[in-house]
Parts: sequence; structure tokens; C-alpha cells
Amino acid sequence: MSNKKYRFQIIKDLITDQEINNQDELLKKLIDLDISVTQATLSRDLRELKVSKVPNSSGQYIYRLTESVAPTATVTHNEKTSLIFSNNLGVIKTKPGYANRIAFEIDNTHFNTIIGTIAGDDTVLIVLKEESSREEVTNELRRIIPNINK
Repeated sequence: MSNKKYRFQIIKDLITDQEINNQDELLKKLIDLDISVTQATLSRDLRELKVSKVPNSSGQYIYRLTESVAPTATVTHNEKTSLIFSNNLGVIKTKPGYANRIAFEIDNTHFNTIIGTIAGDDTVLIVLKEESSREEVTNELRRIIPNINK
């Protein structure tokens, strides 16, 4: 196994088995396992592995593999998710901690009406294609966010 594949597997195992709050903590754990890596390489690794920070049961943000955050392509939670438009922009307001997952799903679903997203903690900015109607965007988003604006 190559060094990179091995390092990726160790990072995945650490993130899956432990609650790691930041890169410094993860870097120290890797060094303890005799895996030499720079901060810049670790940042790239986390990006390539699609690692996100999500809130744990205590509300602290920890690293998780994005694919393991939600088992399906549908983003669900009990609170209403709202969508507001302004020209060719849309703003999705959601429960704290859900915005990154929603943005990830939108970007990876490759909707015909959306160019891209930017996510905060509870807000996702979506950039619409100029020819897209608000109704088309809302209908496409309902494929992954069934409770949007209901």
C-alpha cells in the first residue's frame, strides 16, 4: 500500500473511531503513529477525503467523513428549511450544523439550475443559472430536501 493510501486509511480510522476537533489534534495523533505529514499535506488530505466538521451530541464540532454524515442523498431533519431568492441567488436557512451537508449534496447532485454553493453553519448561498426559474430550482432542491418551504 502506498504511503498516501496508508495515511488516508489511518486518517479515516482516526476520524471514524474518535472525536477529533481540529487539525493540530489529528496531526499529533498521526505523529504518535509514526506517520510523518505536514500541516499543508494534512489539509489537502482532509479535502480529498471529503472530511467535514459536524456537531457532535455536545454541540462541539468534530471531523467526520462527509459520506458518513448522512447515509442517503436526502437531507432530513425535523425543522423547516426555508429558501429565499434574490435575483439569481438563493439562500437556504436550516438547522445549525446542516448547511455544509446540504451544500455538499447540492454540488454533487449537479442540478441543471444551480451553478454552485457556499455554506456557513446554518445558511447555504446558492448561485442559480440565469435562465433558471425559482420554481425549477425549488422543485430540484425538493429531491434532496423534501421539507423545503413547506
